[in-house]
Amino acid sequence: MTPTFAQLSADLDGIPSARLSDDQDLAGLLLAAANAAGLTPATAPIAKIGPGGVGAVLLCHGGHVLLHGVPEAGCCFVDVAGLGAVALQRGMDVVLRRLGARQVRTDRRRRGVREAAATEGE
Repeated sequence: MTPTFAQLSADLDGIPSARLSDDQDLAGLLLAAANAAGLTPATAPIAKIGPGGVGAVLLCHGGHVLLHGVPEAGCCFVDVAGLGAVALQRGMDVVLRRLGARQVRTDRRRRGVREAAATEGE
């Protein structure tokens, strides 16, 4: 059986720009989200703010928490993924509470699942 990953992504809008403008706060946010989701960090979080916006990532054993955003536009994309039984929604809830977005659109997927038709002839 092929291992499967769970992935929960969200597009957030209407975020106060200050909440996306502090790299240390964002690093702490990723750690808190990973902890809530039941993910174990494999590295320290990295958060960088530059002319193209902000990028933050926390690599975990069997998953990740990442964020890409544009502080001046008050929007970002967040992705929480993990292998097996993880509580992705709990991790995403931490992000949503801390960032205070007015609009949220989410998408949940299973990854790593091979379809029988796709594996034929390989």
